[in-house]
Amino acid sequence: MASSSEVGHAKNIANLNLLNTNIQALGAIYVPSNPKLLLANLQSFYTKGFSQQKIVNDSLAPYSVAVDEREVIFKPLNRDLTKLRRAYKATEGVTQVQLEDFMTIVRKLKGERKTPIKESTNLDEAAVNYSTSQLSYDQRTNNMDLLISLLQNTPNFNPNETEYKVATYQNKKEQMLSKTQAVATTYVPLNNALSKRNTTFYNGSDNLVDVANAAKDYLFTILDTSSAQYKAISRIKFKRQ
Repeated sequence: MASSSEVGHAKNIANLNLLNTNIQALGAIYVPSNPKLLLANLQSFYTKGFSQQKIVNDSLAPYSVAVDEREVIFKPLNRDLTKLRRAYKATEGVTQVQLEDFMTIVRKLKGERKTPIKESTNLDEAAVNYSTSQLSYDQRTNNMDLLISLLQNTPNFNPNETEYKVATYQNKKEQMLSKTQAVATTYVPLNNALSKRNTTFYNGSDNLVDVANAAKDYLFTILDTSSAQYKAISRIKFKRQ
């Protein structure tokens, strides 16, 4: 759901406005028998589509910010955990079993995937990817709780350095919880906006792309193929994203 994926949707809206302008210029010769192709209906489609795309754009910004802010918290974890391992290993009395428990939790905390989640403009696929990603972050946050418990229950683990203290990792956990929740909170209005926009543009029984292409088909029946209007309208494209 990166902003680059929204370019095609915005192009469809801009092209509908361009098509409407061309139809308006034709005047009285544009008289389709199908009421769905009337200029007033096409203009209504444009107004509705423009409004829904704006809501998507407005919802995308806070979601993107929330995702970026979450990444700021989670990205340094791998480096931090590597350093914490050394501090834990250097603690007096730490056994090999405790160290293995520590590394088991750390591997889960890193949350590395063999195949990265790919962004998708398909609403259903994007929703699945979001759910998978969100679950991963939730699980990593839960594993931070396990790590904190292990540190608290390790005798002699009381480092002088602030970056290794239990309180520091408790603070990291709170930030992880907060930023992960912010992503979930901002995703809901974005997902709703995407659903409404995609129904209007592509998925509804009378959607923008189908109606606009039908209007073009009608135009081609009343315009001479050698005319400037025909050539201009033929260059206006409406595509599913």
